[in-house]
Amino acid sequence: MSPDILYTVKGPKNLFEMTWEEVEEALEKTDIVILPVGSVEQHGPHLPLGSDSIQGTDMARRVVAELAKEGITVVAAPTIPFGVSHHHMKFPGPITLSSDTLIAVIWEVVDSLYHHGFRRFVLLLSHGGNLKTMLVAAQDLSIEYPDAYFIVPDWIPVQSAMYPEVLKSERPNDEHHSGEGETARMLASTPNLVNMEKAPVYYVPVELDPYQPRPYPGSVAREHGEVGMKEMTPTGVMGNAKLATAETGEVLYGIITDWLCSVIKAEFVEK
Repeated sequence: MSPDILYTVKGPKNLFEMTWEEVEEALEKTDIVILPVGSVEQHGPHLPLGSDSIQGTDMARRVVAELAKEGITVVAAPTIPFGVSHHHMKFPGPITLSSDTLIAVIWEVVDSLYHHGFRRFVLLLSHGGNLKTMLVAAQDLSIEYPDAYFIVPDWIPVQSAMYPEVLKSERPNDEHHSGEGETARMLASTPNLVNMEKAPVYYVPVELDPYQPRPYPGSVAREHGEVGMKEMTPTGVMGNAKLATAETGEVLYGIITDWLCSVIKAEFVEK
């Protein structure tokens, strides 16, 4: 692969790329803003550490573009690139924040956006490990800003439910971190940052797989500080990344985008 990096931005500008006049014009039409929260963590030998943040930025851009087709204006804020990634720290490169720090960062960003006139906030999950922290942030923010509205849509189960129909893998329910699905989305977003020659196949042993069904009903949060990603998968991958294609990635992004648009319309537009 060439060491040169070329980014091609497709779709509407996010706030990071807009001028102040463009932001002013957008605020005359909407007070809805999407704030993706990503991570810098390992994604196997074939994907960049910024994969979560890249996907979050792309998701937000796609949602803005899709809603614009219906005459609904939404602004995408710059993705917060760091998240809670302590479980990846035994690999070289990841940068992690404590939950308290991430909450503070989200708070400061939201405070700025609120100052400018945004009132309806989509805190967009772009790294599963951020979910619990983002929920706490949303709860605290709603108390501080009672005239604002915060939602934290978790699209991951929606997409995973479609894996058996969409993925090529013979084990679609075992395709998780940096596997076929995530690699496919990255091929659709930034193919120049994906090295398919190094794409591995690795399925986590059942006894270590946190995604395996539990022998009891209901939901139980589990934390184990000694068992991180390195212990679960020496490659950093959960699944068969070799099967990924950009075409599959586009299908997956379509599923995510449609669901997110339906959530935003139901929560912010159709009420």
